[in-house]
Amino acid sequence: MSEKAICSVTVIGGPDKGRAFLIAVDDVCVVGRGSDSDTQIRDPKISRIHCEIREQQGALELVDRGGSGGTFVDGIRLDGSVTLTQGSVLHLGDTILRIDSADSLDAPTVAPSQDGGANPDIAGDANAKQAGQPFGSSPLKAGMDPSTPRLEDMVGETLNAYLLERVVAVGRNSVVFKARDTEHDRVVAVKILKPQLTSTDVQRDRFIRAMQAMKGVKHPNIVRLRRAGKSGPLCWTALDWVEGISAKELIDSVGISGMLGWKEVWRVAVDIGRALQEANERDIVHRNVSPSNILRRSENQAFLLTDLVLARALESTDLMQLTRPGEVLGELGYMAPERVFDSTCVDPRSDQYGLGATLYALLTGQPPYQALDVAQLLESMRAGQVKSPTAFQMGLDERFCDVVMRMIEQAPEDRFKNPTQLLGTLERVGNLSGLEFKRSN
Repeated sequence: MSEKAICSVTVIGGPDKGRAFLIAVDDVCVVGRGSDSDTQIRDPKISRIHCEIREQQGALELVDRGGSGGTFVDGIRLDGSVTLTQGSVLHLGDTILRIDSADSLDAPTVAPSQDGGANPDIAGDANAKQAGQPFGSSPLKAGMDPSTPRLEDMVGETLNAYLLERVVAVGRNSVVFKARDTEHDRVVAVKILKPQLTSTDVQRDRFIRAMQAMKGVKHPNIVRLRRAGKSGPLCWTALDWVEGISAKELIDSVGISGMLGWKEVWRVAVDIGRALQEANERDIVHRNVSPSNILRRSENQAFLLTDLVLARALESTDLMQLTRPGEVLGELGYMAPERVFDSTCVDPRSDQYGLGATLYALLTGQPPYQALDVAQLLESMRAGQVKSPTAFQMGLDERFCDVVMRMIEQAPEDRFKNPTQLLGTLERVGNLSGLEFKRSN
């Protein structure tokens, strides 16, 4: 490599954690596990040639090469190509990569680690896009405190009573770790909010109030909050660890391994409907019911809702990011129309829309309205009616599809009045098809 390196691609999670690859001017880095790639990453879940990173005239571009399972950039699935920035995080298979400045490395390649892989969706991060910094910029130039640690580098440290073992998700608003509760000797998921989200007293107070609302919430379909707090500039939560996969992963499999059966989707509706009923009884609105926040536990196949009230804690920040021109939001397709127009205009029917849009995507492989920004979403909503899931696959129960279509009506008053009414209708649909409504969780 004759040209001076301008950036590096660092493996921060997966079998090759610790390795790094330099990229120079006009360079192309082919990412994959095969001998023809430039990385030869030892991850059986990625393709021999998975994707490639190109440098052209100071810009860094990620290009899809048809990698198995896809490539995710800051939580958003890559479709074609996208421009990368310093701090961008890539997920492929069990491998997590981060774009760094070249001068942050001590050597061209760091010896690979033997740490295990990371599942980017276990703990269901709510949002996806992180605003990156130009290459070579320092924390001071970005307006950040240089003493604030990079959250991804906190592996091995103890936060309160939690030993952070490995990174499992990196999102726009937070980093999630698999951690060990040293007081109770159990595995937990620790979510640390990025410092800029709680940099003011108003934001910190909102976080504290939101977490207080979760005290005492114990429900078989809600991921339990064990503890939350502040440590220096960091606000964090510790939740039960759920061994399983997210609804996002199930949606990604639609069209690859075949459509998800409607009876399984009905079970998602029932389980998360019960979680929303519990939230409604406590006057809690989730505000971000989406595939990333719905988990299926491997042990008993039950579905759980996570990050309850966290969206409320981040409301002011989310509003700012939502209205940023050209902002790409991974969960935009699951946001209720009233939430788009006015973030304060939400009630339990907004959560119902998010669940309905998730059910729709589980049946069809895509949300009711697909968009990369707010303007495109509004245009899509004005374009006309959404097709029934029956148009995408045969053999669906029309009664259940009618329930889903009612849940995603644009006007809140056209949806079910509350979760109790929704559950009653789901029970009737299930009874007509011989499905057992009650579950032992």
